Order: sequence, then C-alpha cells, then structure tokens
Amino acid sequence: MKNLFLFVLLLISFPGMAQFKFLANNCSNQYKAKIFVENCDNGVCGGKSTIILYDKISDKELETFHSADLDFSLSEKQDAKIGWLELSKYQSPLIFGDFNFDGKEDMAIRNGSQGVYISPSYDVYLARTNNRFILNTNLTKLASENLGMFEVDKKNKLLTIEQKDGCCYHKTINYSIDVKNKLTEVSSVIEDSTAGDIVTVITQKKVGGKTARTVKRFKTDEYYKQ
Repeated sequence: MKNLFLFVLLLISFPGMAQFKFLANNCSNQYKAKIFVENCDNGVCGGKSTIILYDKISDKELETFHSADLDFSLSEKQDAKIGWLELSKYQSPLIFGDFNFDGKEDMAIRNGSQGVYISPSYDVYLARTNNRFILNTNLTKLASENLGMFEVDKKNKLLTIEQKDGCCYHKTINYSIDVKNKLTEVSSVIEDSTAGDIVTVITQKKVGGKTARTVKRFKTDEYYKQ
C-alpha cells in the first residue's frame, strides 16, 4: 500500500515521468535505487526526476531525493519504453563514495550542467547515522562550479577538482576536508601555455601554515610529451 501511494504521488507531482523507470543496482556496495525520469529521447534521459534509495541487503526503502535536471545516456541497445531498465555503474547519474573520509558511503546526484563549459553538476549528500543523508553546500558547490565531479583520493584523503579557461589554461586544486566538513585548499598546479611555445607551470603547496610557490617553464612540445 505504501509503495502504491508513492507511485500515485509521483504521477501527480511529475506528470508523465513515470513512463521512464530505471534501476541503479550496481553503483554502490550498500545502496540501490529506483529512478523515475520525466524525459527520454534519442537515447538521452533527464529532466525532473525522483530517486528512491533502498538498502541493498534488506531491500528496505530509505529515502527519496529529487533532481530538477537529471541527465544520463542509454546505449543503442537500450529502450527506455520497455519499462524497468537497469543502468550500468558508469551510466548511472548517481555517484557513491566516501567523500569526507568518515567511513560512510556518501552520494552525489546529477543535477544539470552548471559546471565550467557546461560540464556536469552534482548535488552532494553526506551520509549520517541510520542510513540518512543531508545535502552538503560546500561539496555541492565544489561539484557544480568546476569541470564536473571532484575526484576522491582515499590514500591521501584529498578531493581534487579541475578548472579550465580556454585551450591553454588548466588548473588542478587539491582540498582536504575536516571533521566538520570544512574544505581547505592544500595544493594546486597551474599549466599555462598561452605563450604558445612555452608552458608555465606554477605549483603551490601549503607547508607549515605557509604557502610554498614554484614557477617552472618548459618548451610546449617537450612538456606535453611527458
């Protein structure tokens, strides 16, 4: 009865979206999800969407999330009109991982293309106790204002983002995250080849509360052979 009520509610809230239904069973060790999407056309699905999260072992329904502009693609062999369709791990608009290094599996949901050069943007939810999640503003901003989702370095406990300005300016920034989920920039590398034949590499790293900065220049053809 509860699931029937929820299904009817989805139909009321998002007219027509329940005709496209997906399963995300392979993108997390702990969770799986049902995804209801408003639009699917020519192998591209998205728009207003509802994600229902379940515990993978008990099959218990945990929490419901929404995206105003979900976005993912299907393979040539997949037909969204046939009913429930299972997405592969790398198709799924959901990304799971321990983003704040507290031992719990967190979740990012694709929500538009607000990043640099219309790259993917994500709402980032951190896991709390009892399999509940809370939207984190700092991590959502990090995953929405750069070149897509940040990378997670488990070994060094760093989050890495990429920035770009035109063809010839690229910046990589590494952040640490503390127990209060505050982000701190710890190092960065700028590659600037706007001079044409020369690539200027600027490296910054915080050491003992101070920032150490080095500048090196390379011939463009030699640098990009590395």
